[in-house]
Amino acid sequence: MKETAMLAQKSTYAQRQLSFLANRSSKNITDSHTEQLRNEIILAKAIKTAQLFDCGQTDDAYQKACEVLALTEPNGAPLHRLTRVLVSGIQRRCYSQTEFLGNLYSDRSSPIAMIKAYDLLAKSTPFIKFAYNACNLAIVAKASNTNRLHIIDIGIGSGNQWSELFSILQGTSFFPKKIHITGIDIPGTERGLEAVRERLSKEARLVGIDFSFTAIAAKAEEMSFADIGVQWSEFLVVNAVLALHYTPAGDAIQNAAHSRLALLKQIKSLNPQLVLMVEPDANHNHAVFDERCHEALQHYIHIFNAFEYLFPRHLRERTILENEFFGKEIINILTASGSDRVERHERKEIWAKHMQDAGFTQAERIFERTSRTLKNIVPTAEPFQISTNRQGISLSFNNASLLAASCWRPANS
Repeated sequence: MKETAMLAQKSTYAQRQLSFLANRSSKNITDSHTEQLRNEIILAKAIKTAQLFDCGQTDDAYQKACEVLALTEPNGAPLHRLTRVLVSGIQRRCYSQTEFLGNLYSDRSSPIAMIKAYDLLAKSTPFIKFAYNACNLAIVAKASNTNRLHIIDIGIGSGNQWSELFSILQGTSFFPKKIHITGIDIPGTERGLEAVRERLSKEARLVGIDFSFTAIAAKAEEMSFADIGVQWSEFLVVNAVLALHYTPAGDAIQNAAHSRLALLKQIKSLNPQLVLMVEPDANHNHAVFDERCHEALQHYIHIFNAFEYLFPRHLRERTILENEFFGKEIINILTASGSDRVERHERKEIWAKHMQDAGFTQAERIFERTSRTLKNIVPTAEPFQISTNRQGISLSFNNASLLAASCWRPANS
């Protein structure tokens, strides 16, 4: 009985491994049976490469990666490109267990590549525009008539979200006359945060906003939110776009005081009127490798298929996005462990449970009221979709949810 159950489980997993091959979208190109078989072989070999590396069989993993590279084309179909990125990363990791971990944000050797990749993603795809403006429109819907707005932005980066917010506010006479932003970014970004302050100050003056800015260069989970100067008269918003999944969870937790749940409870202690988050809608926090491997390949093949729809195959910018941004994410997910694995995405349903456990409840119907405006701001058409759901609002490609935005408030407020 036990052996039968195990075989059934393996059979189900094998079917799931190949499910996204049957649902791929490459501008309606139908592969021949031969090409389909080739793709199945490529995928199986790529998964085996990752499994061998995970088991510590680095020599075998390296050789299996060579087989994948021989079967695939650098500018080929999305599955070719994705598996090449993965197995090339594994080959580099076979040489060093401490380098090439795929953490783009802590890779001090290539900050220019990180910034360039992120800028391309923001300008050439709907992903970042969706993330920024889903949150911005929720802020406008709830805080436009307040006198003083304070935004604590976890992972502010280049601050482009707030440039987008100022553009929205410029088209209306109803907006807070005073806006203070507390921008949080990782240690070492002090100069960048100062540049953000200068640029946003100029942009705010053009709109007629009394603007101020506080920069904090620290890991959000390691700082004390009680030290942030919050005034009782302010409408307080905590904003986290593609930032919370870097906080320690699972086997990455070395200090419970710096865990994901502890950070959410710190935010709750500020009693903010709104907490906004956007996260990839995928579960890469699995401790079990096979599940994590399937989830990662499923998620990233949809992203690479979206690039296939948006960009020519030989476009240099597309290669940067695939290799320098998303490629490093999947390498981190599948080859790093413990605190080295920082790409710990979770599905919107799991984030909802985390928020409820930390003492939050959903802010009702905000996205239902703003979804039409969001669709006008974010240039989406089939096969992209923007749709509301029980957890908030999502951006999908071919009905596969890739990004999820949600809005929260303290349950006792």
